[in-house]
Amino acid sequence: MLARSIDKAFTPKRGRPNAKQVAAIEHAILATASRMFLEAGYDAVAMEAIAAVTGVSKGTLYARYSSKEALFTAVIRQRVQDWSWAAGQEDHLLTSDIGERLRHHALTIARSLLLPEVSAFQRLTVATRERFPELARAMYEVGYLFIVRLLTRDIMEAAIRDGILARDPEGTARLLVSALAGWELQESSNGPINEADIVRAANRTVDLLMAARESW
Repeated sequence: MLARSIDKAFTPKRGRPNAKQVAAIEHAILATASRMFLEAGYDAVAMEAIAAVTGVSKGTLYARYSSKEALFTAVIRQRVQDWSWAAGQEDHLLTSDIGERLRHHALTIARSLLLPEVSAFQRLTVATRERFPELARAMYEVGYLFIVRLLTRDIMEAAIRDGILARDPEGTARLLVSALAGWELQESSNGPINEADIVRAANRTVDLLMAARESW
């Protein structure tokens, strides 16, 4: 699993914490909050409960996160960073070929959609979207837009390198991500999806995009 292990409750030490202790407190808060949000749901978890389970004071928690919304956004940001770090371990092996790069990113996106933790966060944001729109917005801004920007950069650099005009790099990037996310959403409503199916969908999506490159 890509996610890092969840720590036990943080054990505070007396005196002013040093940089290492501050980092440990931060990691413990985010790990605890992540687990509690996924297990109980966003609205069922109180900041006070997160502080108690983590082993820090309410003052310590609120000094770092002024609200539950801010804490949830930080959790999403940390999870996306972890998923991206793990998924990008082979990025250095990529060539400058835009087809290869889009295929690599598409397969990474496709496989990430099957990760239990990613699916759990998606279900959480969908289930609470009307009551807590800020959660869906956090997932959109930190997760979706991160991927879109990555793809947009690759498309723009390839356009310059290959001398092929790209009129709407960001729009093309959004279409790729949306095609895969939409495919997963629709197909999963009919039962579990296996990796082979979503890999085929990712490859087919990139094939279609590359065939229409002059329309980008």
